[in-house]
Amino acid sequence: MPRIAGVATQKNTKGEITHLTIDVKMHKDIVAPLLEQLGAKPKSKFEEDWERGITLEEFRKNLHKRTKELWKK
Repeated sequence: MPRIAGVATQKNTKGEITHLTIDVKMHKDIVAPLLEQLGAKPKSKFEEDWERGITLEEFRKNLHKRTKELWKK
């Protein structure tokens, strides 16, 4: 197998390739779609915040609940 910059292989005792290490920064255009498909692509801060977000209706319910609790005090 020809040597490729940013790619390293590990072989077992039989000479078969068992592990492949790829420099993601160097080969991001090839690796990024694969990582996304596998669900291993790191999420941005915005994506994490977006997933934790609530709907407008949930916000209204929480707001009404908190307001009622404050009025009881």
